[in-house]
Amino acid sequence: MIESKNLETAYRTLKECYDDYLKNLESPLIDYIADSCVKRFEYTLETAWKLAKKIFIQKYGKTEQELTMNNIFRFMQGYGYTQNWEHWKDYYQKRNDTAHEYNFVKSRKLIEIIPQFLEDTKYFIDKLGTSGVD
Repeated sequence: MIESKNLETAYRTLKECYDDYLKNLESPLIDYIADSCVKRFEYTLETAWKLAKKIFIQKYGKTEQELTMNNIFRFMQGYGYTQNWEHWKDYYQKRNDTAHEYNFVKSRKLIEIIPQFLEDTKYFIDKLGTSGVD
């Protein structure tokens, strides 16, 4: 069986951090909280795509060669794990922008997509619960 608990934990910690970010916009600690949101976004995304890849190999018989990053996201939509694969493509690009080339402006722009990412990740988690993956 494929476990989704790591994704659920990553989602929860990102949501908590983002909630703290919204509550502390005027705090002198906002930059630290924002940095934490970015990092938590990165590992939540990483956990999600790796879990999706594992599902496609084990449950649907996909091969490593078939599972390019964009194909993973397309398969997520094709198998009903997301409503819009292009959101995930955009999340991955934004993650690359912050993880490989730390840029303060880009990292703060990433914060703007966290609400949609949380929605899409929750959708994925909910679908995992109904697909017998756990």
